[in-house]
Amino acid sequence: MKQINYPQINETVYHEVLDNGLNIFLLPKPGFHKTYATLSTSLGSLTTHIRCDDYEINLPEGIAHFLEHKLFEKNGVDVSLKFAMLQAQVNAYTQNNRTTYLFSCTNNFKENLALLFDFVLHPEFTEKGIEKEKTIIAQEIKMYEDDAGSSVYMGIIRNLFKEHPIRNEILGSIDSINKINKDLLVKTHQIYYHPQNMVLFVAGNIDVEDTIANIKKLQKPLSKNCIQDQIEVQFDESNICNEIGSMEKDILVPNFLFGIKFTTDQFTNLMKQELAMSVLIDLLLGKSSENYKHLLEQNLINDSFGMDITLDKQYAYFIIGSETNYPDELYTQFKHIFQNIKSLQITEEDFLKTKKQTLGSFVQALNSLEYIANNFIKYHYLGGSLFDILQISKDLSIEDVTSLFPLFENENMYSRFTIYPKKGIVK
Repeated sequence: MKQINYPQINETVYHEVLDNGLNIFLLPKPGFHKTYATLSTSLGSLTTHIRCDDYEINLPEGIAHFLEHKLFEKNGVDVSLKFAMLQAQVNAYTQNNRTTYLFSCTNNFKENLALLFDFVLHPEFTEKGIEKEKTIIAQEIKMYEDDAGSSVYMGIIRNLFKEHPIRNEILGSIDSINKINKDLLVKTHQIYYHPQNMVLFVAGNIDVEDTIANIKKLQKPLSKNCIQDQIEVQFDESNICNEIGSMEKDILVPNFLFGIKFTTDQFTNLMKQELAMSVLIDLLLGKSSENYKHLLEQNLINDSFGMDITLDKQYAYFIIGSETNYPDELYTQFKHIFQNIKSLQITEEDFLKTKKQTLGSFVQALNSLEYIANNFIKYHYLGGSLFDILQISKDLSIEDVTSLFPLFENENMYSRFTIYPKKGIVK
């Protein structure tokens, strides 16, 4: 078993890969009452097909999320009830590049871990249960489509990306989920839910040797699975799909997002450049910045103002926006800010202050097992470790931040999407 030490925060992560391929990371936290575990697979909404030795299948949109839902039904019983009986809370979520199952508990850790492995790795699919689930997820899709925040976000994503599967709804569509059947679920599960495609992370009040021994006992030998091709989506677009998009919904105030797409070949160190971009955006548009104060004074934004930096191996973008009665004016302001980003004067004092705040927020977040577990998995899939951020932050320079200026200056990569109130709706 490998030990990875982080003396800056007095933490040690233990790592082992089992014979069946399961990737295990353990973080003992003496003094904590709670234990938190996540079990993740690389199956997400970006997975559009599977290829094996003897067959290839195009997957319907939403199958990763559908599979996540179906695994919670075991012998006609909701697995959540079994966790509750063991005094644990259980949940799951599907994202673009992974699906994660998790639980937290203060007692019965071994029993809860056994239950996690059992329901995730050994599903029971029935035709009746699958058809019932289609009805449930169809209702969820309709609710999602009615939500203005979700709609404006997917609107800007689809403006930015013409063909990339990040355009796909994680839930899928009613048409796509109706194509899902038992055979598809079984074959998809056999590949992506094999231990060699999974990562287990446990943090909390655990004994490392005892936990590893228990995990090995729970990992029964599995038959040889079909080997998938590791096909990564190629980023083949130099421009956005649409510069402008809009729709109407039953809302009172327009909901506006501005987006900038980056190409993945612009990034050599995702974790470092994500941190540098966070510092840059905080200096440029954070709540202490002159730009933010100006937008607020002009009533172009309100307290719904927010932003999202997403840098991944397959896609990268920046989104910012707010509810606003003046979407055209806000778009003009954003364009001006980013096209003139080189005029931003970053002093050593402001840079160090912002970096210190960023690092301080990170260190404070390390008091949360939930934050550690979920973000450890995020950075694992990016090829790094959550705790690497400490050294990256220490070494980050002003030059690392200013080197990102050119990424924001290409107007051909700008887009906007607005949801307007339906005509006739009175404020």
